[in-house]
Amino acid sequence: MRVLIVGTGSIGRRHMANLRRCVPEVAFDVLREPGRPMTTDGLGAVTVSTTLEAALDQSPALIVVANPSSLHLRPLLAAIERGVPFYAEKPLVASGDDLQRLRQVAARPGLPPHIVGCNLRFLPSLQRLKQLIASGELGRIVRAGFEAGQWLPDWRPAQDYRRGYSAHSALGGGVLLDLIHEIDAARWLLGEFTQVHALSGHLSSLEIDSEDCACLLLGRPGGPLTSVQLDYVSRRPVRRYVIVGDRATAEWDLPRRKLTVARGDGVEAIDLPPSAFDVGETYPAAMRELLDAMAAGRPTSQPIEEGLRALDIVMRARAAADQTR
Repeated sequence: MRVLIVGTGSIGRRHMANLRRCVPEVAFDVLREPGRPMTTDGLGAVTVSTTLEAALDQSPALIVVANPSSLHLRPLLAAIERGVPFYAEKPLVASGDDLQRLRQVAARPGLPPHIVGCNLRFLPSLQRLKQLIASGELGRIVRAGFEAGQWLPDWRPAQDYRRGYSAHSALGGGVLLDLIHEIDAARWLLGEFTQVHALSGHLSSLEIDSEDCACLLLGRPGGPLTSVQLDYVSRRPVRRYVIVGDRATAEWDLPRRKLTVARGDGVEAIDLPPSAFDVGETYPAAMRELLDAMAAGRPTSQPIEEGLRALDIVMRARAAADQTR
């Protein structure tokens, strides 16, 4: 099996290692800019192409798009037009124009098997939270809060944060795109939203040109009222979701590895193993689902439309925030 890897940063190399776990005999073609070195230790057979056309001439069975999101559109269009299955890292694209172009092409019938990399959906603890909501155990959901943040220089300690894509709006950086997981999770857990309000800005001392903080308010007739708070500034990593229903309140806290349900008679800690909070295992889980879908010729649980809808909220939030400046 030949796989084309577009983007060999930390996430691209993670996908390569996971593919090696899933398909030991896999051979990789990587798209790499001329003159940029690449270490292939432990990755097995790797060939390097310096243009997308040359890489596609290798007839890959799968394309993994993991370069900066501002550069996603071209390989995604190539995969769709050639009918090659693909794994698209989040966010799908980084601009409103690219979003509209991709939406037009993705509307074609008969897309190849593919998956969008909002991998938190594969966390067993979040799946359990979704079950609590869907079962009605929390009652009618009236309010929800999604919070995520971490000091940007701590994300990738081996790299100068000022050189990474997160620091630059032109590359798709900024918390609205970078932390789109929380927007996707809000939709996945609670359904679609018709109302989007937002504030965002660069408010810290970080030497970046992208927004480092954003607050969104999402809604629809009948609720729930949902806030999404994102930042690059929290010195202690936070990823916490609170779902408030008229019977009970559920709180999911990833760093603390806890899922609790508060009722009138007390707080119950849902019994889950540590693996239920292991984000690292969500990447191979997503890849296995895609490989199974390719073998069976069926869609995955995260088709491109899911990524497009989350991106639509991001673009509406950007527009709303711009109006307040």
